This record gives sequence, structure tokens and C-alpha cells, in this order.
Amino acid sequence: MPAVHPGPTSVFVHSHEASGKLVVEFARNPKDFPLNNYVQIQTSQKPAGYYLVMTSEQAARVINTDLREFMWAPGNEAPDGNWNLESFEFQPFECKRYAYPFRMDMETARNASWDIVAQHARYAAQQAMTARTVAVLNVVTNSSNWPASHVLSVPTTIPGNSSTKWDGATVSNQVIRNSITYAAELILNDTLGVVRPSDLRLVISSGLARVMAKTQELVDYIKSSPFALAQIRGELEGRNTIYGLPDRLYGIEVIVEDTKRVTTFKGAASTTKTGALADNVALLVSRPGALTAPSGSISFSTVTLFAREGWEMRVETKEDAWHQLVYGRVVDYFDVKLTAPAAGVLFTNVIT
Repeated sequence: MPAVHPGPTSVFVHSHEASGKLVVEFARNPKDFPLNNYVQIQTSQKPAGYYLVMTSEQAARVINTDLREFMWAPGNEAPDGNWNLESFEFQPFECKRYAYPFRMDMETARNASWDIVAQHARYAAQQAMTARTVAVLNVVTNSSNWPASHVLSVPTTIPGNSSTKWDGATVSNQVIRNSITYAAELILNDTLGVVRPSDLRLVISSGLARVMAKTQELVDYIKSSPFALAQIRGELEGRNTIYGLPDRLYGIEVIVEDTKRVTTFKGAASTTKTGALADNVALLVSRPGALTAPSGSISFSTVTLFAREGWEMRVETKEDAWHQLVYGRVVDYFDVKLTAPAAGVLFTNVIT
């Protein structure tokens, strides 16, 4: 260093302590990911297995209005036979193991003025949850995984939309409301009324949320709501306030999937960041009950993440004294399945 004259910033050695050891980082808590609000987790004692799917017809099959097939007249034998049994099938799942690693010199870890190992563990945990989100969205946005009747092109396959997409929604055409209510009715029919509106989640990207909030239909919807004044004053709390959307829309809970991913390699000339969910699709899915389903339970969650018991988002660290290295990683072990496609809908061609 060159010689300098005494001054207020040159007469002491600069250190991290001067800022109170302030650390600026952007590591998202895994519990805060939107994924937890629309996917159900089923723990598995084995890495592979089957889940049981029952066909949903017999429980509501009443053919005649006079109930003749169930009539039990006095003096006659009770109705009998195997005609009232329901069919079923087993579907496979197979968990795969993933590791999100980091490594550093032991001297680096010891000499850092902050807990650098814990910090990188947090980064790895966010990376693992981002990867989970990408895996789930790869499954649910693939139209080939859905029954054809549950893939709805907004302007062409939903009656009443008259070739209009959500970005063209007005007070008169109500295409957003028409799309949601049509899809909810489809789910209600195909699940025999088991899935209720309180079980449904409308999953949209942050980009789509901004577009929807500016449509005439939703501006009028919010303006007419009893919370309009509180929203203008900035007093309305909720997950979606930043987008100008309510947490519930037409009785359905709205989940803004705002997970972001970096799609360029480290050291690239420029960094590309994108949303995990595309703006031109939306999902209406069922997620009843808690995040984790109890073992042996009956579930009608549209999407299930099978997680290997004991391996779910496991944080591991170790020191290698011989090579003077610190190793760390987050391990995840899961598979994603569209377990109840009848309880959901994939919207396509949502905006222009």
C-alpha cells in the first residue's frame, strides 16, 4: 500500500465488524416457496412403489329415478351381485436422489467473519426447492399427462369465451370468471362433487398476475369489493397485494408462483433469470388438507410429491482433515406424479 497522511478512514484497519457484521444475501426460506400451497407431499419408506387409483363412477351411479335397481320389496331377497363394485388400478412412482453440493477450504471457513458454511447451506436449500418447483411444473404443464378434457385452451375450448384470452377480459365478457367457473364445474362433475371450491387453488405466474390485475374485468371486480378502500390506502394485507390481486378470486384461492430460476452458467457474459412458470399457462388444482399427507390416507390432491422418508431436504456437512476441506450439501429424494388429474385443469393459451 502507498504511504498516506493521517485521516479519519486511514488510521485504522478496516474490518467487517465496523458494519456490525452485516451480511446482504438473497436466500429464500424453503417454507416460503409457493409450491407448498398447491402440492401435497407423501412420504415413502421405499424409493419406489405404487399408489392406488380408484375410478370415480360407481359411487354416484344411480341410473333410474325410481331407484328400481336398489328396490328391496317385502318377501324378496335383497339386491345382490358384483355389479356394484368399483374398478381400480395401481400406478407406479420412483423417487430419484439429488444432491446440491458446495465445497470450500477449511481455512476459508475458519477465517470468514461470518458463518459462510451455513450461508452456502441456505443457498443450496433454495436451489433444491427451486429444482423441486421446476420438476413439479414440468409434470403439471405437460398436456400429455392430463386427460384431453382437462386441458382447456382459454379462447377456443371454453364455451362463452368467444376467442378472447384473459388479457382481453372486460366487465361484459367476464372471460376470467367464465374460465374459472367452467373449470371448477368440470372438476366438480368428474370428482362426483368430492372436490369443493375450498380445495381448489388457481396457480398463475407473477407475469400473468400483473396482466390479470390490469384487465377491466378484475379492476371492476376489486373496485366493487368491500376491501377496495383498504387496498387503495395500502392497508389490505395479503400474499398478492403487490400484484394488485386478492388472495381469493371468485371464491378460489390464488397462488402466485413467483419462483425464479437462473438459466445461464456461472461466469457467463450475462445472466438470464426467468420465472419457473410460463405466463401463458395457468393451473386450477386441488390441494386439500395439510402439506404432508398422513400415511395410508385417502387423498384427492391433483399433484403429489413422493418424498423418500428421512431424505427430504436433508442438510449435510463434513470436514476432511487430510485435505483441509469442508464439504456441504442438501440432499433431496423425490418423484412427482399427477395423481388426481380429474381434480385439476391445465389452462393453455391464457394470454396473447
